[in-house]
Amino acid sequence: MKISDNIKSARIGRGLTIEELSSLAGVSIDKIERIENDENFALKDPYGRLYAKKLCQFLQLDCNLPSETLEINLIKEKNQKFSQKVLEFLPHLFAGFILVAFIYANANLNKNPTFQVDPIQHKEETKQATITSESQDNKITFIVLKADDEVWITATIDGEKTIFNIKKGEEKTLYFENKIVLDTVGNADKLKIMFGDQEVKISDREIIHNVFVDSEGIFYNGYNVLRGAPKI
Repeated sequence: MKISDNIKSARIGRGLTIEELSSLAGVSIDKIERIENDENFALKDPYGRLYAKKLCQFLQLDCNLPSETLEINLIKEKNQKFSQKVLEFLPHLFAGFILVAFIYANANLNKNPTFQVDPIQHKEETKQATITSESQDNKITFIVLKADDEVWITATIDGEKTIFNIKKGEEKTLYFENKIVLDTVGNADKLKIMFGDQEVKISDREIIHNVFVDSEGIFYNGYNVLRGAPKI
């Protein structure tokens, strides 16, 4: 029997309406209706499986739901894109190097300049360069997601959207250049985010939307939750 039919039959067998099951199991009416009438939603959609699993647990059914198979290796994908960009840029870099070398050689043929460095100015410039370098080195460019239970995430990373699943006890590293938008998080109360040396429990709710992460912090409803703002 299909999972959707199994859930529907168990609900009817217990004499429960969809409204009553929604109230008891904590799953919205529209989600129950879709699960009962759309097998693909219950089997293939990560959020559909989440709600179907919850209904099966409440109705004490062995639905034997399959595990999430769509896993994205973000680190590998990031390295591949970076390598591709480097290969595309190399010809331009080589041409620029030849042009600079030609200009420099031509200038040395016409004159033999001498250079004098003001020690104070040089020291200040060196100090400023050190500060800039340290600032760049300390810039946050990734977060680590930790799951206390199975979590589903739809995320947009530097403009590219993807869906992935983190198993219980698993960690996943997300790299970014500009920002990450966690469009939707299922089982959000089971997710923690490592941002630099800080660990943030993201929510006490099951589903949340639109959490922004950039090098400055983790933002929700306009607040940076790392700076004492209200909890997500």
